[in-house]
Amino acid sequence: MFIKQCLTTVDEIATVTPETPIKDMLNLLNEHRLDSIPVIDSNGLFLGITGYTYVMKAFLENKSNQVTHLDVTHGTVNEALHTMDPLTINNDFEETLPVIVRYPFVPVVDEDGFTFLGIVKISDIETALASTYGHDLPGVRFLMAVVLDAPHELEHIVESLQTFDVNIISLVTFDAGDAAVRRIMLKVQPTPHVEAIQKELEQRGFRILNIKETHATN
Repeated sequence: MFIKQCLTTVDEIATVTPETPIKDMLNLLNEHRLDSIPVIDSNGLFLGITGYTYVMKAFLENKSNQVTHLDVTHGTVNEALHTMDPLTINNDFEETLPVIVRYPFVPVVDEDGFTFLGIVKISDIETALASTYGHDLPGVRFLMAVVLDAPHELEHIVESLQTFDVNIISLVTFDAGDAAVRRIMLKVQPTPHVEAIQKELEQRGFRILNIKETHATN
């Protein structure tokens, strides 16, 4: 999945420029119920972000420099601008994850590295991850452990299901905190063959850690 598939475009969001008065920016945040907002210049180039946190940071830095207050009445966004590296439109979706744990959204620019195209929101990332894991779909989830990450493990899982004529919703592998151990999460559509599937997987060397039936979420 590419970032372009979960992008909220620039014409759908609020932005400010470095020349925007801080008081106007704060009013915009309040109006749209935001904590932070992208900053772009008059040519549409991405410069960074600003928001309540960065206004407070600027205030504290000014205070430490013997300035008693940040002039919200006459100050501009440039005084509370936080620079950060955006992602480009052709970056992979997973590259948003280390950014979103630090910032409220992921700024996205064009291939030139500067032209602001929009943002990826936390809700977009949640939706993509939920889709990856089949979270909103009813089914049966098998959590398995693989002691040695040997070749063809996923192929063996698929072969195990062929007899039961069941559709796979998701098949995901992830680390278990040990280089020699991995976890595999398999989710299939509802089936009456849960016990038989478990037995088949165990016979092929997979250790079943948990089986859970899940229901559709509204």
